[in-house]
Amino acid sequence: MKMKIDSPKIEKAIDDFENHVDCELIPVITRHSSYVEHIAWVISLLLLILFIGIIDLLFQDSWQSKTVYYATAPVLAIILGFLLDKSDLVDRFFISKKERERQVWEKAQRIFLLKRNEAHKSRQALLLFVSLMERRIVIFPDPGMQLPGLDALQSKMLKIIQADFKNGRYEQGFLDAIQFLKTELATKYPQTQQSSQNHYANKLIWWDV
Repeated sequence: MKMKIDSPKIEKAIDDFENHVDCELIPVITRHSSYVEHIAWVISLLLLILFIGIIDLLFQDSWQSKTVYYATAPVLAIILGFLLDKSDLVDRFFISKKERERQVWEKAQRIFLLKRNEAHKSRQALLLFVSLMERRIVIFPDPGMQLPGLDALQSKMLKIIQADFKNGRYEQGFLDAIQFLKTELATKYPQTQQSSQNHYANKLIWWDV
């Protein structure tokens, strides 16, 4: 699922960031980070139990056969289970906040290491990772990069862009996040070599794996 995001705007914002900050920015967006493949089946099982209970309740004193209803219940439960699973709200209900945060962080780390191994092993790189289902955004710096106050930086950024993300304005959220990081990091990591080699393409990465 790719929502409407003007990629050239994101690329221009990244160029501007890297012209002021001695750090390569890697923006990544993914549908979800948590394991959700089982949720549709869990919902289907719960619905099936509910349907059987309703059938037994409604037809307990009836002469009418319940066989057709028992046969239909699993099919209906599976269809509804997979339809409900398409909702991010439903998926979030079945995964605790702590677990969502853990899996988002782990996926951000995995993606960063994969991207870092594909390119030159620069020690000045920063991953800006957004996971849609969890509504989480993570700043993940290269392990060799000294970035003090990371938790405070991330909390401050979340407060700035949470309204954008909550309302599905992901393009504006990315732009606000990049601008925020540029403002915060430009004085700490000023760009001194405008012609330095760029090891990562300045593009928004859609991560579907």
